[in-house]
Amino acid sequence: MKLKLFALLAYLMPMISFAQMKLKSVGTIKPIELTLGWQDRKAAFVWYKGQKEPIKLKFKSLDIDSSDRASGQPDFYAYKFTEIYQGKATGEYGFTEWPRNVDHIYYIRYKDGKKFKFELAADDEPYDGTSMALLHQVQFHYYSFFKDSLTIVYPNGIKSKLLLNELDEGKSRRLEIKDYNFDGIDDISFDVTSGDGLNVAYDIFIYNSTTRKFERLKEPKGTGCGNMVNLKLNKQRKELTTMCKSGPRWSSFTYKFNQVGKLVFVRKE
Repeated sequence: MKLKLFALLAYLMPMISFAQMKLKSVGTIKPIELTLGWQDRKAAFVWYKGQKEPIKLKFKSLDIDSSDRASGQPDFYAYKFTEIYQGKATGEYGFTEWPRNVDHIYYIRYKDGKKFKFELAADDEPYDGTSMALLHQVQFHYYSFFKDSLTIVYPNGIKSKLLLNELDEGKSRRLEIKDYNFDGIDDISFDVTSGDGLNVAYDIFIYNSTTRKFERLKEPKGTGCGNMVNLKLNKQRKELTTMCKSGPRWSSFTYKFNQVGKLVFVRKE
């Protein structure tokens, strides 16, 4: 099954925390075309058509309007993001999102205060499942559907190509931004749910602020479920726990990061 991007956005909105949309300007002599993506409040970006790289969007505010909830109306989420180009705030993007819809999309250019209106751009090309996130100026090109490949593109142009956990037919891949090693810096993960719905497998990439690279997180050899499955974080204890089934029994494996940032086994239950 192939979806058009316009339809994909409407399809995904109620189900996953990451969304990506193609936009075009309204009322301009020359159309401005771009792709805007966001993961709730993080990993947001704008990529102007014809440009070589995306621009970071920094979360500014979120206003939730639930005034008509009693009458059966959905909540409306009004997002605002600041555009950051070469370390400077250059503009503001805003839009309102509710289940299966996005509207009131605008951009304010800071240098002259000019406001541009945008609308969702219809796309005649079938959607191939590709998505993108931008975190610490590093691009993550992955597939929400259909394929399991991941390409990480660093600011210096270096690329790393990897395979993620396999998608079961009919399932989607979800992206999440969290601090998985409890060092105060956001990391990134991709998870897929098994066909029977019992297991969620994670691909986690930890950001190394010294090397400015992402490193894949793996369970120590000889422990755990073989990969990160049914992951739980305990922020107070700074522990990660995975859980898997062997025969009739479920087992959990708990880990911590040592002083040099290496994941070590703590206990099995």
